[in-house]
Amino acid sequence: MFTKIPEEFTTTIKPFNSLLEINTKSVERLINLQKTFFTAVGWEVAAQTKTLSTQTDMTKVMDEQKYYSEQLQEKMSASVKDACEVATQSSEEVVHLVQDSISEAVYSAK
Repeated sequence: MFTKIPEEFTTTIKPFNSLLEINTKSVERLINLQKTFFTAVGWEVAAQTKTLSTQTDMTKVMDEQKYYSEQLQEKMSASVKDACEVATQSSEEVVHLVQDSISEAVYSAK
């Protein structure tokens, strides 16, 4: 009886370890996405500032700013879409983990 306790404990805690791995992987991917996004935006802000500082025609300044704003909006939309994909994938992995854990528990109970 006592020899089975470590084995049962390992089997019982396995889903929690898997859940922790899924969460860690998801957070790492989200951090990398955000780091990439903010780095790109930082460089673009610097480039935009440089471009605007050399312009003397107000019409060109407005056109440049409009173009920059549109590009930034597209980048933000893409970043949000990527983050949602990561969240969706993580959610699907958790669903599969729970389904497998329940199936294993039902099988063990028989």
